[in-house]
Amino acid sequence: MARIVVCGYMIRHPVAGNLLAYFHYLLGLHHLGHEVVYLEESGWSESCYNPITRNYNDDPHVGLHAVQTLINTYGVNATVCYVNRDTGTIYGADWEEIKQMLKRADLLLNIGGVCWLPEFLLCKQRVLIDMDPFFTQIGTFATEGRNEYHAYFSYGVNIGQPNCGIPRDGIEWLPTVPPVVPEIWMENSGEERADSPFTTIANWNAYGGVTYKGEHYGQKDQEFMRLLELPSYCSQKLELALAGRNAEIAEVAKSLQAAGWLVKDGREISASLSTYRTYLIGSRGEFSVAKQAYVKSRSGWFSDRTVCYLAAGRPAILQDTGFSDWLPTGQGVLAFSSLESAVGCIERVNKNYQAHSQAARELAEQFFSYKVVLPRLLETVLIIF
Repeated sequence: MARIVVCGYMIRHPVAGNLLAYFHYLLGLHHLGHEVVYLEESGWSESCYNPITRNYNDDPHVGLHAVQTLINTYGVNATVCYVNRDTGTIYGADWEEIKQMLKRADLLLNIGGVCWLPEFLLCKQRVLIDMDPFFTQIGTFATEGRNEYHAYFSYGVNIGQPNCGIPRDGIEWLPTVPPVVPEIWMENSGEERADSPFTTIANWNAYGGVTYKGEHYGQKDQEFMRLLELPSYCSQKLELALAGRNAEIAEVAKSLQAAGWLVKDGREISASLSTYRTYLIGSRGEFSVAKQAYVKSRSGWFSDRTVCYLAAGRPAILQDTGFSDWLPTGQGVLAFSSLESAVGCIERVNKNYQAHSQAARELAEQFFSYKVVLPRLLETVLIIF
């Protein structure tokens, strides 16, 4: 078994959905028998978010506690370290211990590319996993140390295919998908909830859109507004749990509610893993759009949040980013590209919900389980090395 250093963004941004995007790697690697170290650095000043006060500062203790709680809850044998790159303050180890961990490691997995320390070069093999295709390739993320990896993976599964508009930036981006540990979603997931809404949890505008080669590539807000009138075309309850800038979200919520959408505060739901998990499991399924850039570029991206819905047996009706090129759709996962096709997908799920629920679980196991995703990733790395 391997010694693996995992770098991510859990401590600085300890909201449930974000924590899970990285923690599924830690938990999955642990279950597969690997020795894991989690290492994160500050990145920039005042980068630590407190989901209770909803403020940013330089204190990582809230995030450290959240990560350690997850590790303790699920019995993961992992060391957790945090480095403030500006002050040199280190939590969880001293500097010499961190350097020794990096030297001893067989592999460094930098998930998302929002961490970089020169000391990463002490690790003999280094891999970048891009979670945000298009934005990463044009230089929004993972710019530090970009040329210092031995292999590059991306959730943009279609990169390099003729119909994908994401530039490769001179790099061979290998396909991968977000892993899930199905066991933590199947427990107490319950039966069909006929009166429950289809839901999703979304950051309305995230970090904004960009212009690339004269064209605009945006976020989810633009795609949701294209479907503003959807509730008037179906009887199914549709609910959005939204996060974002307070004033903007307040105005957006008014427009959405006037059009028939149910709206909740996504920050409250994401404040703890318990409330997040209860919300997903209490949903009839997921209905969501994707970032405009993912759709426009036909990236093939699939959400680390959606794999949780699937593992809980909740069908997903999703705007097609090109994932229909590689993932079977029509049962458990349904892809739409217009308001009309979205209505049709909702009707299909509601006509035979139990079959779609079972198909959702099967897709989670077949395509996204850590037992499939992580060994395939590690085997590919070993072949490259």
